[in-house]
Amino acid sequence: MDMDTPTSLSRLVFDIFRNADLEQRLRLTSPNVGEVCAYCGKSFGSMVSMKQLELSRYTDWHLHQVRTSESFCLPCITVLRTDDFRRKAVIAEAGAIQFLTMAEPPDRESLIRSLFYSPPSTPFAISIPSDYRKHILLRAKLNYDRSQFYVQFGEQSVLLIPDLHRNVYESVRLLMQAGISAIQIERGTYAQRNHPNNESFLSSLRTSPLLALVLELTKSSHANMEEQGG
Repeated sequence: MDMDTPTSLSRLVFDIFRNADLEQRLRLTSPNVGEVCAYCGKSFGSMVSMKQLELSRYTDWHLHQVRTSESFCLPCITVLRTDDFRRKAVIAEAGAIQFLTMAEPPDRESLIRSLFYSPPSTPFAISIPSDYRKHILLRAKLNYDRSQFYVQFGEQSVLLIPDLHRNVYESVRLLMQAGISAIQIERGTYAQRNHPNNESFLSSLRTSPLLALVLELTKSSHANMEEQGG
């Protein structure tokens, strides 16, 4: 196996991002014959025994590719033990990684552009936290098509088609600018006859994770506009 070839999302990230402090604290070992990472199922030159790690709040056992393994590879544990991958939205592509804070307008606008207007170069993955308690990046799909791709939003994988779904984003943004709240949009409890063009995009999306994602993005953007106006 070529250790330099990205074979999973964690390898793609590891080629770009290293946590030197974490690596100094871990006792890294070379893999035994046949030893693979419990999470991704791949072998790697540096492995970490699970016994080293505080896993009392770890909840991703059901996602492991190899349930019998007692080790993680260094790329996977780097993602799992680095807080920015949990606390921030992440855009990972070959040669670049972005950590984006939803509360920061430039970061949020960069994320919106990547989702609806100018997707990253392939292969890429995008994760957006919903509660900041769980590491979700490794659940994200590695995408090879910019015209339609998956975004990991919290614990849900959301299919995005930019040419189609940017209309959803723009419709929600216009409704919020007109004073309609996120809850009203989500439930459809506003004067729809006054906004027929916007509603035509939204009526089929009630309760969908796509609408939840768009509302989260637009809520943050609208709140910032109100603060600036006030």
